[in-house]
Amino acid sequence: MLLLMLGVLLFALVHLYPCFAQAHRVRLRARLGESRYKGMFSLLLLVAIGCIVAGWRSLYPMPLYFPPSWGPAAVQGLMPLAMILLCSGQGANHFRRWLRHPQLLGVLIWSGAHLLVNAEARSLILFGGLGLWALVSIIWISIRDWGRVARPEASWQGTLTSLGLGLVATVVLIFWGHGWLTGMALR
Repeated sequence: MLLLMLGVLLFALVHLYPCFAQAHRVRLRARLGESRYKGMFSLLLLVAIGCIVAGWRSLYPMPLYFPPSWGPAAVQGLMPLAMILLCSGQGANHFRRWLRHPQLLGVLIWSGAHLLVNAEARSLILFGGLGLWALVSIIWISIRDWGRVARPEASWQGTLTSLGLGLVATVVLIFWGHGWLTGMALR
């Protein structure tokens, strides 16, 4: 359990570092250079993901609560939305223009949906931890940038691209990717 918790914590802290320590981040980037900084950031994320995967697979699913009977139906509706939002974080699209943080909102929906059907301790740590990170990030970035950052431009081409990519990602996960990534096939 400790390995999973460390992985989720490292993942969250690496992503929160630029939000909460902007001045230190600027100094570190200047000292290391852009490439080394990005390399260190990527390496820490790989270590975090490795800890998450190893921690998840090493734990026996220990039930903590009874998931609602409507959970599976809710997941089927929420996951395509989460995937579309995850694919909307870059480029000129209307999701990004009006939601500001579509990727983080996608992670929040993804984590909440998974908690509706996974009632084990390891799920609460993984999905609850990543959902909490996404929520803190949305709030912190919104407060920090309130009134200072203009809404990004949007185009229908970008919106349709994000929508298409999200739906393709959903289909890939349903028929192949989820089983490959997690060992738990959806079909």
